Amino acid sequence: MNRKQFHVRLKEILAANQGPYNSPNEEFHQAMDRQVEGLSGGRWDEDVALRVINQFEVLTGTKPKSIEIPESEIKKIFGEFLLERGYKLTQIPEDKSKTPDSYIEGFNSKYICEIKSPEAVLDPDTQLYKFKTTHRKILDFIHTAIKQFESLDSEHTLPRVLVFTSITMQLNWKSFTDAIQGGVIDHSGVALPDFSKTPVYTSTLPLLKDVDLFVWYQVSGGGDRFYQASYFVNSNSSFLKESKELISQLSQPKLSTMDNAFELILT
Repeated sequence: MNRKQFHVRLKEILAANQGPYNSPNEEFHQAMDRQVEGLSGGRWDEDVALRVINQFEVLTGTKPKSIEIPESEIKKIFGEFLLERGYKLTQIPEDKSKTPDSYIEGFNSKYICEIKSPEAVLDPDTQLYKFKTTHRKILDFIHTAIKQFESLDSEHTLPRVLVFTSITMQLNWKSFTDAIQGGVIDHSGVALPDFSKTPVYTSTLPLLKDVDLFVWYQVSGGGDRFYQASYFVNSNSSFLKESKELISQLSQPKLSTMDNAFELILT
């Protein structure tokens, strides 16, 4: 969220909450501006700005504004990201059957790619994001993506890359790992809450091996770039070499010190 977007949203929140949180002058805006810069180390950090706005929404009881990004914009960001790293994103024409979004091509390799952007659903009573709803959406997207991969390449002749993106910090790569583990795993190895017995989880588990590489990108508050990447490679994939090569190239340079790369042990 850039500075202009921040203050526009701040005005919307103040207008919706006439009272102690409403300020008739610029002093409050300036104070909030300084808060963002203070938390950002003296500069303007778009993700910190978004977090401050989210906190102010909770404080004032204001329903969060949707910050979903159009699919076309996500593809544009991803395409530019790939070009900077020597790859190109080529859209796959749609036909009567649902097909994946694109091909990723470069360095003498070709991949089939599908992009999904799950939405974090806020519980208005608790002001917390609903784990069950979020996990269900991620797992449902895996089902849908595999059907799309199968419709285009039923013999699995090309490596399959499933990309998730999120602009909401509370919905991140850990949400993905929690979803495919059946819940949030505590220090003793127990899932809390435990969704491992739900039909959507048990039906998704055997499908994970049909994807060669899972990717999670966090999108900046301004909605114009990726700022963190996590890669999850299927350790049993017949395209393990190609998947690791893609991770290596896309990590040059890394987006942040918080970037991750994992091997998923799938049976």
